[in-house]
Amino acid sequence: MEDVDAFGGGAVSPAVLDAFGFEGVGVRTEPLAGGHIHRNFLVTCSAGRFVLQQVNDKVFPDVEAVLCNVQRVVAHLKGRGRRCPELVETRSGELSFPAADASRWRAFRYLEGTVGRSTPAGPADAFEAARAFGDYLVAMVDFPGPPLAKTIDRFHDLDHRLDALDAVAAADRVGRRAGVRHELDRARGLGRDVMEAVRARSRCPSVRIVHNDAKLSNVRFDAETGLASCVIDLDTTMAGQVAYDIGELVRTAATHAPEDAADEATVDFDLELLDALSSGYFAAGPPLEWAEVDSMSVAGPHMAIENALRFLTDHLAGDRYFGLGRAGQNLDRCRTQLVLTEMMLETEAESRACFARAARSTGAAWGGGPDDAGRAGKGS
Repeated sequence: MEDVDAFGGGAVSPAVLDAFGFEGVGVRTEPLAGGHIHRNFLVTCSAGRFVLQQVNDKVFPDVEAVLCNVQRVVAHLKGRGRRCPELVETRSGELSFPAADASRWRAFRYLEGTVGRSTPAGPADAFEAARAFGDYLVAMVDFPGPPLAKTIDRFHDLDHRLDALDAVAAADRVGRRAGVRHELDRARGLGRDVMEAVRARSRCPSVRIVHNDAKLSNVRFDAETGLASCVIDLDTTMAGQVAYDIGELVRTAATHAPEDAADEATVDFDLELLDALSSGYFAAGPPLEWAEVDSMSVAGPHMAIENALRFLTDHLAGDRYFGLGRAGQNLDRCRTQLVLTEMMLETEAESRACFARAARSTGAAWGGGPDDAGRAGKGS
């Protein structure tokens, strides 16, 4: 298949490199794999290695709000003794550089000694990734005001995602609707099923500062020990619900299949990985209420169908949002998430028991009292 670059091709201009002071003999830039939204480059220069990003201002139209949020979150995490991505200022002391072509760039120091994961090698990876995001929640509990800016509006709103899909399908501007009628019907039906399940489980859980994109690939692991080193990609950190982070963890760390699996038959939902994930999250000691724990069993299907809707919408729109490595990748991503959604809905009772067991074993704080705590243990 042909390669596709949703952001446009081209190397990094010398002006961008100079703006961040990347200089010395043998300065080298190379594309850095991973990530759907920004264009990433690894820069090697006399001062070390850096991650240089072209910020996607179509996804994040208020770039300044994103930069301000990330700067505040990084400063807070450092103050709490957590390792985190380190922002690099331009020569003029700014957090980003506006290039002559109107693109915006920012940079971070490369997290040496760490590696990423796109799929879990085993339960230890699922445990560690979840522990990292549980600890992230703990670290952000006392984040000071003012409130973080909302960097993506209605990010986890399923009604909004279904409406967006319907609008793009009706317009059919690139002529792809006829080829995905089955996926459209499947996505719409599962979307309605998941919304019903979420409404049945969600009892006004608390709004907290959460990562909002807590997938496996947004954790860096120590290359030697395999332990989670830090959480990255902080652009979506803002007000939300714990279920959003749990859902992203479940859909990415409780399956062995890559997100863009070309063969639906290879997609699985592994309850052993889910058990490790739930244990890892609660091992971090996040201060949760019963309503939050109760919502976790449908968090996975919520995030899986949300992403299926987003991938299918982008496919129908002509692949304008997510970065691609090949033609048809968004459609493969959509189909993978649809399969995961079905599998998760079928095992919702097992998932609920798993999260309740993990919460109870670590002494999670129940907001609903002893009766609710007792209900958490049923079926486990």
